[in-house]
Amino acid sequence: MKVIISTRAIYPFHGNGGMETYYYNLAKHLVREGVETEIISSLTNTVGKTEYYDDIKYTFLPPNFNKKPLMSLWCRFFDLNVKKYLQRIDFDILHATAGIHPYVLSKNRKKVIFQPFGLEWFKITKGLVKLYTYALNYRTDKLIFNHADAIASEGKANTQEIMSLFKVPREKIFTLPNGVDLSLIEECLANSEIHQEDYGIQDADLVLVNVNKLIPHKGVHYLIDALEILNKNLNAKLILIGSGSQEQKLKEQIKRNKLQDKVIHFKSIPNEKIFAFYALADIAVTPTLYEGGCPPFVVLEAMAVGKPIVTTDIPQMQDAVKDGMNGFLVQPRNPKAISDAILTIYNKGLIREMGKNSREIVKEYDWNIIAKRAITKYEELIEE
Repeated sequence: MKVIISTRAIYPFHGNGGMETYYYNLAKHLVREGVETEIISSLTNTVGKTEYYDDIKYTFLPPNFNKKPLMSLWCRFFDLNVKKYLQRIDFDILHATAGIHPYVLSKNRKKVIFQPFGLEWFKITKGLVKLYTYALNYRTDKLIFNHADAIASEGKANTQEIMSLFKVPREKIFTLPNGVDLSLIEECLANSEIHQEDYGIQDADLVLVNVNKLIPHKGVHYLIDALEILNKNLNAKLILIGSGSQEQKLKEQIKRNKLQDKVIHFKSIPNEKIFAFYALADIAVTPTLYEGGCPPFVVLEAMAVGKPIVTTDIPQMQDAVKDGMNGFLVQPRNPKAISDAILTIYNKGLIREMGKNSREIVKEYDWNIIAKRAITKYEELIEE
C-alpha cells in the first residue's frame, strides 16, 4: 500500500505548526508500520523538488506561497499541480488537506480522505474576513466534503463543526486525533540535563508552563494577569515558551505587573529539550480562546510528561482534559478563574494525582495507535 499525504505546509521545511507536525508524525509512524508514504507539499526557498527526512519522501511542487498574501488564491495553483502529479504516479490512497480539488472530481481517481484544518475561519460571522473566506474557500471545500470518500476528524468538537458547517453525514466521518510520540518523550526526558537551579527556580516555587504562539487568541495575557493574582498568595513562576505578534505587548504587561523575576521566557526551544521544561513545571496552563485541533499538541505533550492541565472550557479541550480528574476547565478570558483553578490543585495537593491521570488518559493519543487506526481506514476504503 502506498499513501500520499498532501498539505500546503509540512515539518520541518515550513515550520512546526499544528498541521505541519501532525502530518509529519502521521507519516513517520506509517513508515514505521511498513506503509510506503510520500508527502507532497509546496515549494520553499530552501528545498529541492525531492527531499528525504526520517525515511519519508517529500515532493515539493510550485508555487512557493505560504508567506504570500491572498494565500488561498495561490493555493489553487498548488492544487492544480498536485492533480497533474497524482495522475502521473502510482499510489493507493490520498490523505490530504490541500491539493484535493480538482483531483477529487477526476474520473478513475484513487480513494481520497479529506482532513480539514483551520475551520475556525468559517466560524467568523461578520466582516470582510467572512466575505473573503466564503468567497475563496467555502464552495471549494463544500465540493471536497461532498466528493471525498471519507473525512478525518480530530475529535468530537471537530466532527460537530464539520457536520454543522458543511452538512456532512456522521457516517462519513472517522476520528484521527492529534497525537504524541510517547517513546520519544520518554527518551528526551531520560537524556535531559536541565536543572531548576539553572533558571532561578526554587523547590518552594509553584511553577507553571505555557507553550504557545504569542498571538491574541492564545490568551497568554490572561495567564499573565492570573500570575499576578497568584503571587499575592505564594511564589509562582511561569516558564513561557513561544514567540509571535503579542510578544512586545506581553513584555510590557509583565513589566507593568512587576513580574520580570517571575517569568522565564524562551522564544523557542529545540523539540528534544522542550519536554524537560514541561518536567520542570508543576502545572501546564493553556488559556486559549479557540483551537482548530482537538486537543492541541501542547496539551497532549504536557499530559505525556505527567502534568495537570488548566485550560479553557472550549469543546476542543474536553476530549483530553477531564474537569476535576487531570485538571480543570475554566471560563475563557478570566484570570481569576485561572488562578483559582491553579490554587485548588496546589492547595489540595492534587499535582501528583492529576499528573498521573494525565499520563493515563494520554496513552490513547500515542501516534503508534493513531497510525494503526489510519491504516485500518485506508485498507477499508481500498477494499470497497
